[in-house]
Amino acid sequence: MPISEPGISTTERGLLRGFTILEILVVVAVISIVLSTILLTTRVSRPETALQEHVRRLDKTLRLLLEEAQLEDANYALWIRPGRYQVIQYDGEAWQAVKGRLFSRLARKHPYRDRLEVSGQAVTLEDSDKPIPHILLLASGETTPFDWRIIDERNGLEVRFQGDALGNTVIEGPAAPDAGAVAE
Repeated sequence: MPISEPGISTTERGLLRGFTILEILVVVAVISIVLSTILLTTRVSRPETALQEHVRRLDKTLRLLLEEAQLEDANYALWIRPGRYQVIQYDGEAWQAVKGRLFSRLARKHPYRDRLEVSGQAVTLEDSDKPIPHILLLASGETTPFDWRIIDERNGLEVRFQGDALGNTVIEGPAAPDAGAVAE
């Protein structure tokens, strides 16, 4: 039996061998990937995250429409109905639902309850056959000042989405709704 160090044979030395740095790094990488997948999956499915994503999508929609209005010299509006919103355009005589791939993708249905104030006045949101412009996005770059509360009654959450006349927006929440905000 070959001896490499005094009193220790090469076969005994093989039994004392530990993990290499490469093996340890592979295990750490696998654990990191599994943990990040679990964290991302649980974070996305939370009601707070879904509500935040909904409001961010609304914010992007308004910004996109305002840019489109300025570039195309057109006047757009958001028509808000219970559980959904839709883009409409002024054709010189009346407000019409906008057709086209871009605008149809911007129309959304959602499971939340909407409360809207426009220029400090509460707006009653109801279904109608005739498009009603709630938030205007004008070719001049101006928008209707609004305070839009989006309420997730099932999970007790609310987001406040505000916009001013220059198209600047602020998102607050999600948080538990005020007692006065839930009751109508």
